[in-house]
Amino acid sequence: MRTRWPWPWIIAGCLSALSILSCVPQEVTTKPSVYYVTPVITYLKECPRYDCKVVGELYRADRVEQLEAKGNWWRVRLKGGTLTGWLQKELVSATPVPAIYYYVAADSLELRDCPSPDCPFGKILFKGDMVQKIDSNGQGWVRVLVEKDASIGWIPADQVTDRAIKAETTPAAKKVYYYAAGPEVALHSLPLFSSKVVKSVHLDEKLEKLAQLGHDWYKVRHPESGAEGWVAARYLKTSPAAKEPLKKKRRFRRKRTPKPVPLPEPEAM
Repeated sequence: MRTRWPWPWIIAGCLSALSILSCVPQEVTTKPSVYYVTPVITYLKECPRYDCKVVGELYRADRVEQLEAKGNWWRVRLKGGTLTGWLQKELVSATPVPAIYYYVAADSLELRDCPSPDCPFGKILFKGDMVQKIDSNGQGWVRVLVEKDASIGWIPADQVTDRAIKAETTPAAKKVYYYAAGPEVALHSLPLFSSKVVKSVHLDEKLEKLAQLGHDWYKVRHPESGAEGWVAARYLKTSPAAKEPLKKKRRFRRKRTPKPVPLPEPEAM
């Protein structure tokens, strides 16, 4: 006697099992949309080769988005910006990378173009400014990225600290004013006579002190125009020139001209 298989029941069971399996959530793996630069500094290339032209710099902890891949090279875009270029995929990580930050400890500090006190500088940093370490030369200098404006330069390592410096808050801090001590005083973009002249002010014009670099230069604001710049200390004074009091005009009484007395008539001869 041949055994008959219950095919309708078997088919119904299989369909039920498939239905149950389809309801089980499947683990979906997706690539992260943002990656983090791992080297202290790296360079974006114009094309995916080592000998290609450099189009920009990236720094540790910078966030980038992958746009394209060719072998071991990725074309990326700086997150929140327009800078794009090629780099090796080993130079980025899917997990966040901590950056090294310092804070300026000196009252004022020149951001120099190279690691030497004789190098030119294009910016002044002030106490509490936050900078990100990019590089160091092992001789007491660090290359940094200034957080507030993305400028780059070298500063002495002993002039920074890894602890945040809170700005001193004084209630109702009194403003300090100086006055131009020459017939025409120049406000420079940097504390250098060779730097660009931002504005020229005249004798006795009022200037508000903003910062000081040593004893030779003061950063000031011209209240009337809002212009800011650096002035050599020798061209400033603490008070305007005293004005001479106006002399009262003396009133002169107008002398009355006496009426002419008629001459007597000559006697007739």
